[in-house]
Amino acid sequence: MEKYRRILITIMSLLVLSAVIAIIDISMNLQSGGKISFGSPQFGPGIGVVRIEGPIELSNQMGAVGLTANADAVVARLNDLERNGSVKAIVVRINSPGGTPAATQEIYQKIWKLRKKNIPIVASLGEIAASGGYYIASACNVIVSNHSTMTGSIGVIAHTPNLKRLFEKVGIDMTVIKTGRYKDMLAYYKDLTADERAIMQNMIDSTYNRFLKDVALGRNMDQTEIRPIADGRIFDGETALQLKLVDAVGTFEDAVDRARAMAKLSETSPVYDEMKSPFQQLFMGFESMMRGGNVIERSMGSIQQHPYGLEYRWMR
Repeated sequence: MEKYRRILITIMSLLVLSAVIAIIDISMNLQSGGKISFGSPQFGPGIGVVRIEGPIELSNQMGAVGLTANADAVVARLNDLERNGSVKAIVVRINSPGGTPAATQEIYQKIWKLRKKNIPIVASLGEIAASGGYYIASACNVIVSNHSTMTGSIGVIAHTPNLKRLFEKVGIDMTVIKTGRYKDMLAYYKDLTADERAIMQNMIDSTYNRFLKDVALGRNMDQTEIRPIADGRIFDGETALQLKLVDAVGTFEDAVDRARAMAKLSETSPVYDEMKSPFQQLFMGFESMMRGGNVIERSMGSIQQHPYGLEYRWMR
């Protein structure tokens, strides 16, 4: 009972805070001579926007406000825009260091299918669109990068902590019962053997070759052109343009204008973006807090559940 009481108090406090923020905003507008207007909905042929924020992962979780940044939600958003008769072109806004191969490939394949249906798709790169983030961008017809975007990082990485020496130091022994010699080959309590390393390298090489193949297909380039720069390094937007990894240097608005031109729409055609108002972001933060502890606790939980990983990810 006490737990539900605290939750109710927290919700009421957030509602009051939202009302206070709204009142302050209205008051500041009035004092500055600004006019308060309630925009009418936009209709007609326009541009649909998809936003990819943060690490790319597979997930079927859906928050109370209906927004997530995971591959399932991105594909669902693309499906919605495909079915929307008013959407004549799509801008994919990417701000991501990459993520898991499966999640990245699902988004890539969906964009590629839309591209084959002659739906113009423009990638707009934000602060970072590296590794899996660039992988997805390469599926689009056109890539517009900011001058200072960190992009590229074409490559695959697998990582796992090795705590063997620490366990030995504190006197921890692991009892392992397994069905095959390689069942625990990436376990954090042992060293990686030569055979195990060879198995992992083969898997990474296969995943890397798929990365190169898809990027070459999306960019209409030969793999031999991409391979010399596909060694994990990152580039800024200007360098990426010189290397033909992107098509133009510009802002999100430039990407929208490019999409409008490709779809032969007017400069005033509407942009159908995902709703992310300040109030919604506030409740998204509240929802995240209610789902499970603070950032440190969730991060430690992730480490415990996934002691190793294979990723298209820029690591820093």
